[in-house]
Amino acid sequence: MHFPFNNNNNSSNQSPSQGSSGGNYAQWRASYLRATGEAYYVDYNQKGEADVKNALTVSEAHGYGMLLAVYHNAQADFDGYIRYFDLFRNPKGLMGWQQVLDHSKRIVPAPEGGTNSATDGDIDIAHALFLAAEKWPREGQDGRPATYLARAQALCDAILRHTVNPELQCLTLGDWVNRDERKFWNMTRPSDFILLALSTFAQRDDPQRRDAWARLISSTISIALTLSSANPTGLLPDFATFHHGRWEAVHGEVLESEHDGHFHYNACRCPWRIAAYWKYTGDARVLPILQNMARFFDGQKEVQAGYKLNGKSYADYTEKCFTAPAWLCLHVLGSPNARRVWDTLKDDEASYFGDSIEALCIAQS
Repeated sequence: MHFPFNNNNNSSNQSPSQGSSGGNYAQWRASYLRATGEAYYVDYNQKGEADVKNALTVSEAHGYGMLLAVYHNAQADFDGYIRYFDLFRNPKGLMGWQQVLDHSKRIVPAPEGGTNSATDGDIDIAHALFLAAEKWPREGQDGRPATYLARAQALCDAILRHTVNPELQCLTLGDWVNRDERKFWNMTRPSDFILLALSTFAQRDDPQRRDAWARLISSTISIALTLSSANPTGLLPDFATFHHGRWEAVHGEVLESEHDGHFHYNACRCPWRIAAYWKYTGDARVLPILQNMARFFDGQKEVQAGYKLNGKSYADYTEKCFTAPAWLCLHVLGSPNARRVWDTLKDDEASYFGDSIEALCIAQS
């Protein structure tokens, strides 16, 4: 499997067995992959916990499924995901963020903004397409030359056009954000800082856009460094805003909950995303972020499911979506506490979100 640049990191810890629940693709597939005809999607709402109770899937889940299919050499699954993506690609070329089951048992876009995009989903999907183009140069069914590369580059064009603020050089929350609403135009979501994908785009997208991706990588790292250095824990917030010439965590609820400015269910993925990038690129610019977070996680008996940026936990339970990324952060830095954190995963309840993140942390470790 190709990843951008060289791996300059020599972690002293070996990865855990991929026989764990998150690392076992067959088990993950049986639990979450679903079909509608020949199109495949990831069932993210089995427990009915989504705000929209009849929701079936989201673009975030689709990106996770496509990445796992590539990592586990499941080309038929990957092609099924592409067919589903084609069904719910919006006029801008991005995937509609949520689909639901209507009263006639048809899968349709969610009625409120379902055709809008969510940035992380499209970035993961494009990354998976680039990886697939290298892994499978020919289509799975009939051996024709694969269209994965062309699809990846078309999606990159749409991401750059519709989900990047060119003034602040930051990723926006989705294609629904525009200059007319400054509140969201000047906002970014650190869980979208999927630097490993962006570095792939900078190498394999259309040459005319590669410099733009390189600039976005540098700006994104700068934003992350600013946010991380603002507190002793190094933790990043769910949402950040550009205020009085500086990036800072939002205050109170701005989009999802009172925890929008905390290390919550979006930002919990940041240690994974940044650790994976550093592992495969050795880009020393992100090392201070990882080191700050690792020092914080090293001092935790268990990684709780939510923290204020000062390190105070507001949850008295653990979840895989927090524990697995913290483990990867510690693992790539060679922390002796990585194994201890990993061992706590077995106590966390199974869920689409946690199991998918665990599986991807293992795949990218």
